[in-house]
Amino acid sequence: MRRLQIFVLLALCLLSSCAVVDELQDGNLPDDWTIFRGSPSLCGYSECDISETPKLLWSKTVGTRTVSSPIVYDGIVYTLDRKGKLRSFTAEGDSSLVYDFKTSVEASFIVNDSLLYVGRIDGFVNAFSIKGKRVIWDYETLGQISGSPNLITVGGKPNLLVGSYDGSMYVFDAATGKKVNQHETGYYINGTAAVWGKYMVFGGCDTWLRIVDATTGTTTDSLQLDTYLPASPAILGDIAYEADYNGNIHEIKIENGRFAQHRKLVSSNLDNDGENAGLVSMPTATRDAVFAMTGERMICCFERSDGSLRWKKMLRGITGECSPVVSNDKVIVCTKDGHISLFDTQTGAELWHYDAGEQIIASPAVVPGRFYILTSRGTLLCFS
Repeated sequence: MRRLQIFVLLALCLLSSCAVVDELQDGNLPDDWTIFRGSPSLCGYSECDISETPKLLWSKTVGTRTVSSPIVYDGIVYTLDRKGKLRSFTAEGDSSLVYDFKTSVEASFIVNDSLLYVGRIDGFVNAFSIKGKRVIWDYETLGQISGSPNLITVGGKPNLLVGSYDGSMYVFDAATGKKVNQHETGYYINGTAAVWGKYMVFGGCDTWLRIVDATTGTTTDSLQLDTYLPASPAILGDIAYEADYNGNIHEIKIENGRFAQHRKLVSSNLDNDGENAGLVSMPTATRDAVFAMTGERMICCFERSDGSLRWKKMLRGITGECSPVVSNDKVIVCTKDGHISLFDTQTGAELWHYDAGEQIIASPAVVPGRFYILTSRGTLLCFS
């Protein structure tokens, strides 16, 4: 009996070595990072543990401009450049797949059950079979697609969420490509919908944050914020965090598919010097804190309980669209001009720094023992 107890304890420790927090109830395998923020809730937080002094294992350069973020599926890392060429690499850095969609792509992509989903600038959505190395279905929207698709489970089946510049958020049967429903907003949809249960939460240029029932395509609630919303919300448990272009970070509690409570966790006038004005990247939520790139050169950590500033650190470069990712007790921060840093989540101490020498827009991908950074010039960096 004693041996059985020890075995169970060891098994639980191994399983918990790298996982999305239990509040999320997401289905990522330990070696997967299948969407640009790690999980359908887009919170940007994993319990993977990474070293305080990472080493560059390998780098691969394709020389083609890239905007989308890398993802990891079944231990293989995938990249997609602006010309539409998909590439994959093994954990050792060996090339394992090249496929050309032959059209412009800026959106990040997602993988589920050996199918890779991508939205294109020409408005098409593609489902690509990794095993078959071919497109198995496509659908044409009436506008460009700039945000990553996302996945939501409804009735036990995976459905694909895709926002388009035609002003609609689409829901597709992920296996067949059949349109389940279409929610029209009348405005460009630039970001990715975050998932909460059977609901999708997304904002837009019209300043409204919406929550929509994916089974019906109908809005269950909406909330008008101060100004337009350049990035997607991050959801942790029942709380959504949305940054607006004025520099506010909004905290919205979700109950029964509705926005039950709303407050400004962080106000744009928090600092007299205006360092947190003009947020264009997503906030990152953990159990007790919210992280955001603010001003031109700052990374800030705010307490979830009251929005007070835990710490603020000046970065080595200029902030951009790359959102911070928290891996257990460390936050990975990439600047627009190529600086990569690790900070301690509690103290804000910079633990490590690397100068990639190339612009970074894409978000990091984190798996056990390593993380991947993709530069805008198409250089994939693997750190252990």
